[in-house]
Amino acid sequence: MKGTVVYLLAASVCCALAGPIDLLKTSDSVEEISPRAELAEYRLNDDVMPSHYDLTLTPYFEDEDTHQAFTFDGISAMTFRVTKPGVTSIVLHMWKINITSWFLKLSSDSSDVPHGVESYDEETHKLTIPVNQALAENTDYLLIFNYVGLLDDDMHGFYRSYYKVDGKKVWMASTQFQQTHARRAFPCFDEPRFRSTFQVRINRPSNYKTFSNTPIIRQTPLSTGRYQDEFAKTPAMASYLLAFIVADYEVNEKDGMGILARREAMNQTDYSLQSGIDLLKAIETWIDYPYSSVPEMTRMYMSAVPDFSAGAMENWGLLTYRESNILYHSSDSTSLQQQRIAAVISHEIAHQWFGDLVTCEWWDVTWLNEGFARYFQFFGTALVETKWDLALQFVVEQLQGVMQMDSLESTHPMTHNVYTPAQVSGIFDSISYNKGAVTLRMVEHLISTEKFKNALRQYIKERAFKSTRPENLFEALNEHGDPTVRDFMEPWTVQPGYPLVTVIGSDDGYSITQQRFLVNNMNHDDKSTWPLPITYATKEADFENTKPTIVNTTTYKITVTKPEELSYFILNNQQVGYYRVNYDADNWAKISKALHSENFGGIHVLNRAQIVDDLFNLARADVVKYDTALEILDYLQAETEYPPWLAAVNGLTTLSRRIHHEDDEKFAKYIVQLFSKAYALVKFNAPTAEESRLFTYLRINVLQWSCNYGNAECKKAALEEFVRFYEKPTEKVHPDLRQVVYCEGIRQGTDEHFDFLWDQYLSANMATEQILILQGLGCAQDREQIFKVMDAITSDDIRPQDKSTAFSYLLLNPYTLDYLSEYLRTYYVRWANAHGSYSNVASAFNNLLARMKTDEQMWRIRSFAARNEQVFGETAYKSIESGVEDYFVNKNFTEKHRAVIGEFLDKALSKSGAEKVTVGILTLVAVVVALLR
Repeated sequence: MKGTVVYLLAASVCCALAGPIDLLKTSDSVEEISPRAELAEYRLNDDVMPSHYDLTLTPYFEDEDTHQAFTFDGISAMTFRVTKPGVTSIVLHMWKINITSWFLKLSSDSSDVPHGVESYDEETHKLTIPVNQALAENTDYLLIFNYVGLLDDDMHGFYRSYYKVDGKKVWMASTQFQQTHARRAFPCFDEPRFRSTFQVRINRPSNYKTFSNTPIIRQTPLSTGRYQDEFAKTPAMASYLLAFIVADYEVNEKDGMGILARREAMNQTDYSLQSGIDLLKAIETWIDYPYSSVPEMTRMYMSAVPDFSAGAMENWGLLTYRESNILYHSSDSTSLQQQRIAAVISHEIAHQWFGDLVTCEWWDVTWLNEGFARYFQFFGTALVETKWDLALQFVVEQLQGVMQMDSLESTHPMTHNVYTPAQVSGIFDSISYNKGAVTLRMVEHLISTEKFKNALRQYIKERAFKSTRPENLFEALNEHGDPTVRDFMEPWTVQPGYPLVTVIGSDDGYSITQQRFLVNNMNHDDKSTWPLPITYATKEADFENTKPTIVNTTTYKITVTKPEELSYFILNNQQVGYYRVNYDADNWAKISKALHSENFGGIHVLNRAQIVDDLFNLARADVVKYDTALEILDYLQAETEYPPWLAAVNGLTTLSRRIHHEDDEKFAKYIVQLFSKAYALVKFNAPTAEESRLFTYLRINVLQWSCNYGNAECKKAALEEFVRFYEKPTEKVHPDLRQVVYCEGIRQGTDEHFDFLWDQYLSANMATEQILILQGLGCAQDREQIFKVMDAITSDDIRPQDKSTAFSYLLLNPYTLDYLSEYLRTYYVRWANAHGSYSNVASAFNNLLARMKTDEQMWRIRSFAARNEQVFGETAYKSIESGVEDYFVNKNFTEKHRAVIGEFLDKALSKSGAEKVTVGILTLVAVVVALLR
């Protein structure tokens, strides 16, 4: 019986629980290979500057005369000037389009300009147009292209998607041009520094509607039976911000805001519409630059797109979203999904200024777009949703989240050179997003919120309709904050990583030193230092002071009278500073005593979360012994707040992967014990209207971990709720309990229960509900069921955007690992075809290797890869070999720390009489049998 086995969590669930996922725009699936051209060759020069594009597009969703389905005809007329004398060629981008004819003309009289034969570089996507004599300065030219493009299904460029009505596919087309995909829709200068206006015309079938950045100004019937929709000219903007949609969509519109969606989803648009209205008003007031100040922006549309590679996209005036990030209904969406929708809308609205109005000059400073948008994702949303405690969530999700990546030697600085499409795609990561926002928050606390706001208002006004570099931001911050703000901020943007600050007590105070924190190599010789924002607390009231003293020296002394009499000394109030802290043994003992005392010794909730996160990572880095860290962290048994528990979940997730497989049951018993008081606090109940949002989030985390690791009461309650739903499907489970209930129903249920939930997935009209069901199906333990999910991932039943998500939910479940390995070794060709390359097969194997705990599991994969090296190709095969190396690193870590961790677990369990856990599980067996008869 599946319910009799303790379930061991082997991968992080925090991303599903902790609010907005790490990235709103996921990196494109561009395989990183060694560039064949010189890096500089991937960039355009500034000899030619475009000023305007006239575009006419005709998409085909079925074969029509000589036109093939899923292609489009294009006509592009680009106006440009040269910027200097002697220019004899025009170089621009195009990719995956077939030019049938082109013309170079003088704009003034349409006369031909003599030219040579064009050439194209497939590697750099550059199209070169030679001219017979130098082009004249201060003269407008026209470059006209007739071409055919593909409405591909890879969610990039101008691409096709679909939704179903009465079981039949209804095709549509949408765009995703960031970072380098406008060139797939029309030949263009596809870099963010080239700003142009755009006039778009779309020749649509009569049963479709069209939408773009600006409103339609003219509709004309054509002799073909189509209609031409002409849109107003856009403001001057980068090519990646152009957008258009061809779909039979409806609009829910008021007060200049509209939500576009398929007709069947219109009942899910009211919340996002009102949220968009409120957030736009709040953010434009904060920035003091009304959205309507741009004359062309007379309204804002936000569209739900069924297949979308990114989380959302900030196209000026036509924001596009995954359905799960904008469609909401209170009866089927969780509290966390509601928060994510508001936060994503806030992120994209913030981009209307930080990205659209003011655009990063090149993707090496992507953080100037994404760091600000991530900042407003939390602090902009908080202007409207004042009861969600988003400032508290920010620290654990964003600051502590990016610290994981930024503690590796493979990290990079915020400002980082990129050239190729793959490199550009790669920099859209948590360094640009999270660390960008974290650095901005540090500066805000340094100079005050009011000065920070005034500096950004000046920055926006001065850089409006221009490109920007970090020095432009630094100048505004210096002027409104302090002349030394740049000196503080710049090192955080140009250096990778962050410091570990070590605090050593003495008779007259505390000495602090800093060293770069590398979690896998603290014996490095990197001498990097950062300007440290220092605050500290010795009592509860001190934690409210977050204005730091900046320390620019490698060592620093804080003088304190009678430090031996202090209850504790804690650095970095409310974790505003981006660094970790380690203390000497005496101060750690004081902190531990305070945490185990009433009201946690008055330590601020964010500093409790900081301590939790630091201890887990200092133990990983061998800076603090595991038994010391775990003994302090045992205070969590009394913790009642969400931020420290979320930090704990993150740390415990990583630790669970490093527990020796023979100690898994012992670790499971400890987890049930650690969460027992929190479980008694939150109970297996639906949230009430009176409880705080963070309490609801705490419950979701606690229930999931308690059920996963064998809390008998939790498992019984969840299974009963699933069986009730199975018997009466019209009586739905509360959305905030579905993740746990679906999982437990599949874990303990029968094949009939699995098929029932799969049918619910196929018939669901809400993307958010489908995600919850995929999480539940990922809890399967039966081989046949796991293979069914994998078959679905490689079929059309699961949308392309959700395939990796569905696989990640299976990876959370350690009982799937051997079956996933077997499936991939058997059906690797099918997996490669479904995901586009053998590199995706290698990536799947590497995800397995990161979670596997035995040599037998590893050798099955390694020997399979060796037998199929020629099939996989050099890049994919080397990737798997790298995954094997990581397996041995993890194995060595486990063996090194097993004894210390095991002794702690034995000691902790002996104190509590944890044998009750086993009794609870045996009792549960009878309950399961009774429920499933």
